[in-house]
Formats: sequence, C-alpha cells, structure tokens
Amino acid sequence: MAGTPNPGPGRLLRIVGAVAIVGGPLGYLLGGLLAPAIHGTGAATIQANAAAGPAANATHLAAFVAASYLLPIGAVALAWLAYRRRPWLAAIGGLLGIIGWAPFAALAALDDLASVMARQPGQASNAALLDAFTNDAVMGSYLIIYVICHLVAYVLFGIALWRARIIPAWAGWAMVVSSPLTVAAFAFHDTARTAVGVAALALLLIGSLPAARAIAARRVVRSTAPR
Repeated sequence: MAGTPNPGPGRLLRIVGAVAIVGGPLGYLLGGLLAPAIHGTGAATIQANAAAGPAANATHLAAFVAASYLLPIGAVALAWLAYRRRPWLAAIGGLLGIIGWAPFAALAALDDLASVMARQPGQASNAALLDAFTNDAVMGSYLIIYVICHLVAYVLFGIALWRARIIPAWAGWAMVVSSPLTVAAFAFHDTARTAVGVAALALLLIGSLPAARAIAARRVVRSTAPR
C-alpha cells in the first residue's frame, strides 16, 4: 500500500464534504437561533414573523436554505468516512441521513411561507391556512421521517466514527447525545424549547469538527497488489 497525492476531483469532494459536515449543522444552528417562531400555531408564527426584524429573518431563511443543501451532503460524507472500518453502521446511517434530511427543504419552506404571509393582509385567514398546510398528511409525514431518520443517523455516525477511531470519544458522544437532546426539546415550549434545541445543535456541530478535519486530511490510498 502506498500513499499518493490526492487527485483534483477527490480533493474537491473531500473539501465539499468537510464544509458540508460542519456547514450543515452551523446553518441549522444559526437559522434556529434567528427563527422568529419554532413549531408554534399558525397565528403565533405569523405574528412573530410580522414582529421580526427583516434582516434577522432573511438571515434565518438563508441559513436554513444553505443547511438544506449541506446537511444531506454531510451525511454522505460521514458515511463515506466511516465505511471502510464500520461498513454496516456507515451504510445504514448514511441512508437514514439522506432520507431524514431530504424533507428539510420543505420544512424550511414553511418558514418562508410564514414570512410571506406575515406581509400579506388577512392574517387571521392566513393563520388558518398555515395551520392546515402544516398539519396535513404530506407535511406531517415529512416531519415524522425527518425527526426519526436524521436523529437515528447521527447516533449511528457517532458510534461508527468513534469505534473506527476516526474521531475522539468526546466527539462521538457529542454526536450521539445531540439526538436524544433534540427529542427532549419537544417537551418544552417557546424560549426553553429553543434553548434546548440550540444546545443539541451545538453538540452536533462540536462533534462534527473532528470528522470534517479527518475527511479533509484523508489521502487516497492505492493498492499495489496484483489484480
């Protein structure tokens, strides 16, 4: 086995993977901090958006849009990083991560819809429409798939990367603990829910840093064995 310099395409993919591993949770964290409302009623969400500063609300939407692209790529990158030493955990975690993050764009679009509704006349009727849209079967299934799949994925990623000795134990535990902490956030309301959710995302971000560094530094290894 001999190490060789990384080819351009491989290096590009690793850089994109590293950015996505960190940038996805960072975008989610920033968007969550600046979001005027999280999982509120239609009326409360529209009122909060109407009262929010335009710059902060635009930043929160931009962060969520960026996260919607980066989070699935980050899940693929984490799976690739762990695959060689923990293939089953990596494969299952990667599939769950992709499936779990796929609905995030639709959920982020709900925030954009609330922002648009807050600027339109007839907030009472808009609130009823927002509630109906948010709670219908399609959006409900998106939410359930998003919650279950991405939370299980990061438990598997944390275990796989830690057991493969790609990231230190504290980073693996940070990834793992972020999932049940996210579930715990739903037991709270308003400010407390935001605080617990932000703490969970901060753990995920901190735990992802060594993984991003590992994938950025990984070298292509070419076998010299006869074919």
